[in-house]
Amino acid sequence: MKLAWFLAVRLLRKKGTALLRTSALAALLAVGLGAAALVVVLAVMSGYSRALQDGILSAVGHIAVLVPGADAAAPLAAEIRRHPEVAATGEVVLLPGLVFVPGEGGGEMVTVRASAVAPPFVRLPEADPEGPLGVAVGAGTARRLAVSVGSALALQVFTGGTPRLVAVRVTHVFQTGFVDLDEHWVVAQLDGLRRRVLALPTPGLEVWLTDPERASEVAAELERSLPASAILTAWQDLPSNRDVFAALRWQKISLAVVLSLVLGVGAFEVASAVVVLLTEKRRTVALLLAMGSPNRLVALTLLAAGGALGCLGVLAGTGAGLGIVGFLRALGIPSFPPDIASVYMVDRIPLRVLLGDVLAVVGLGAVEVVLASLVPVRRVVRLQPAEVLRWI
Repeated sequence: MKLAWFLAVRLLRKKGTALLRTSALAALLAVGLGAAALVVVLAVMSGYSRALQDGILSAVGHIAVLVPGADAAAPLAAEIRRHPEVAATGEVVLLPGLVFVPGEGGGEMVTVRASAVAPPFVRLPEADPEGPLGVAVGAGTARRLAVSVGSALALQVFTGGTPRLVAVRVTHVFQTGFVDLDEHWVVAQLDGLRRRVLALPTPGLEVWLTDPERASEVAAELERSLPASAILTAWQDLPSNRDVFAALRWQKISLAVVLSLVLGVGAFEVASAVVVLLTEKRRTVALLLAMGSPNRLVALTLLAAGGALGCLGVLAGTGAGLGIVGFLRALGIPSFPPDIASVYMVDRIPLRVLLGDVLAVVGLGAVEVVLASLVPVRRVVRLQPAEVLRWI
């Protein structure tokens, strides 16, 4: 029995000569390419989801509150601030508008965001009650109007069905990477716009949290302490956001399933390499079985050889995928020109590697190569000593 164990271990040690042949190299390459492709695609999808989430959360608060009347806003805001997870709250009004250069034809349709708390991507000076209203415009709007910081513009806002004209001056041109903001938004201070347009609609409240991911739970907690007339909506619960992120999750899962099939093809290349190993070592296998070595021992030896080859390919492919992600990230790829960015809603996808995704690739790859190696190994388990004597 000790001799059988010795020969089995020797077979495992000598497998390197066989695995360096063409079949083994093909198996390593196939498994490695499948793992690398899976790592890169998962990083793209994770980065795309995060880019969209960051863009949405930079535009509006984590929770939107519709108040029953202007007089109710201040008491509701004071009540909301008592929650330990609330970082800030303020009034906000979103209006359709038209911005144009005075004396020139045309203009750009925009969304005017007037708020008490400016979003993090803009810088606005203190409101000047006498001069033009200072506003921040997106880079796309500024490019199409051919304006820059200091340019004088006219802003026409539509409130109550009546257009109101306001003289404004560009104090900041922002570029967030989120196309909807950069191409179609104008940001102003609520107090400054309220002085110039008296018929503004009742403002809502926006709430920022220390942890945006808990917006739904915090909104449910706040609803229990606020009047029933106040309507709270977390950013995850908005129909447009919910549908987009649900579609992205399913797309990520679908791509992972498709590319796992590519990894599975590589796993069967590993099975082919195990068949080659078994063919080249058939005399050694015959001697082991003829001397009484358990079939299970030889089978496990061959399985370990195939598993080691496949797992090496998975680890090498995962490392290569991480290297590709780092290289693309350093080059700022993928990025899109304005016309393509309007489709994807971001001008660049920051590749994002999640530990869970990497572990899933390694675990899935290891399982697939081991299961594929079981196919040729099962034959060894059923061999009888008399059957292998002709191999010697």
